[in-house]
Amino acid sequence: MVTHTIATATATAAVPAPSIKFKLLRQHILDSVDDDSMDPVLHKLLFIFLRKRKVSIIRTRSCSLRLWRQRKSWEEFSVNLTERQFRRYFRMSRECFDLLCNEIKRNVGEGVFKSEEYLRELQSTLRPPDSADEARMRSLVHAHSVYTGGIICGEVKLAITLRMLAGGSYLDLGLIFGTGSTYPYAIFRHVIIQWICDDKLVNISGIDFCKDEERMNAVAREFADGSNHLFSGCIGAVDGWIVKIRKPRKSDGVFNPKSFYSRKGFYGLSVQTIVDKKKRVLFRSIESRGAEHDSTAFKRTGLYKWLLDNEWSELRRRGYYFIGDSAYSLRSFLMTPYDNAMHDTAEDNFNFLHSLSRIVAKSSSLGHFVEAIAIFLGFDCKIIDACMRLHNFIVDFRETNLCVTESTALDREVFDDDCRRYLATHLEQYEDGVYDGGVYGGDQEIRRDDDFSVLRGGRPRGEESDSEVVGRRWRDKVRAEISRRGLIRPHTNWYRSNNRVYDE
Repeated sequence: MVTHTIATATATAAVPAPSIKFKLLRQHILDSVDDDSMDPVLHKLLFIFLRKRKVSIIRTRSCSLRLWRQRKSWEEFSVNLTERQFRRYFRMSRECFDLLCNEIKRNVGEGVFKSEEYLRELQSTLRPPDSADEARMRSLVHAHSVYTGGIICGEVKLAITLRMLAGGSYLDLGLIFGTGSTYPYAIFRHVIIQWICDDKLVNISGIDFCKDEERMNAVAREFADGSNHLFSGCIGAVDGWIVKIRKPRKSDGVFNPKSFYSRKGFYGLSVQTIVDKKKRVLFRSIESRGAEHDSTAFKRTGLYKWLLDNEWSELRRRGYYFIGDSAYSLRSFLMTPYDNAMHDTAEDNFNFLHSLSRIVAKSSSLGHFVEAIAIFLGFDCKIIDACMRLHNFIVDFRETNLCVTESTALDREVFDDDCRRYLATHLEQYEDGVYDGGVYGGDQEIRRDDDFSVLRGGRPRGEESDSEVVGRRWRDKVRAEISRRGLIRPHTNWYRSNNRVYDE
């Protein structure tokens, strides 16, 4: 009798939930069972079964009413953006974005990048899988399409990263692309470290540049053409850039946070860069604290030590050098302006023409991605490095594909608008209406040790003294050539920059 009842209950329980009520099922079982003849253990097991069956029915009904997540595809999202909107959101054109996706896909592989076309093909194909990995990927795509709205494609991951670099909120991006509220940060971290900060995508190395005769010749020709062949041996402009970060903590391995507090009034990292005439980054160093002087930060770089120990005489023999502002020390490989130059002197004329050539370093400091995301100190360096690599990728794309077209004009217009909005919201970096984008001299270099304690005494190295003597002779030759040509600083320029009224 009991065995027949359980079997009947099991068969009845197998009926779909909409066909029978749980209370009717329970009453039917109780009416079929003789309480006097039922064993207490079987009675307990029967009610455990009924309780689990009730939970199963509730879950089945809830599942049938559940609204599954439907993620918006990249094609559906991007097709609604105009060309100008796309550039505003992602700091690059559609063509440049597609090329970046293709380059990353070639470097990491289609199975890792998972483009939207690749996922669509896996979901719709009917042919037998070629390998076990393909069969596993098909099952994974199908499961995600049913329960999570689909796998997040590589284009969406890259778009989320670019938008966060450009100042977008992770909450808004999670809502737009259906990734959840916190998952965009995981996507951002993965794309930065694994995809963008990859030398196969964009390689930036100052030492490799100094060993490449062809590249140095090309950059020198650009600076020569822009300076009427006064600075014909210039192969790059050096400048420092302070990137704002949050206050470092002991968890970051920092026990002296004040060493990161810059003269601009915020915590930051001192980034040393060298750019060419087209604002392409040739060298970057992200290893100095915000309170360090530009000259000290540059001396800490591996490129400076390599040039001083090995190659400054070789560069001098070939006629190559860098240019920088008065924050840096004069060297044979680094030409700086004259200090305390008086108006209407040959030194002042040299400083004016010198600044016209190195202004590209000032104008490229903001870059295409002006918003940094403060997470923790080590990852901040990765973010800055990724921005510079993306900056170079955009410059290379424009040079290769968009030389003189209407698209470049739109790029410049959008970029100028973004820069004006950025400067308008960062008024603390203005002084008397002039944007203070770097060190303009007047700061005394203070030598410090690795613990940021002031060093007392000491003499410059012999190599530094010899290099400074050669650099001074070279600078005097350029000054003499300027005087021979009769080139002078415009009077209105000097009086305007010094906030004076010119009265003839």
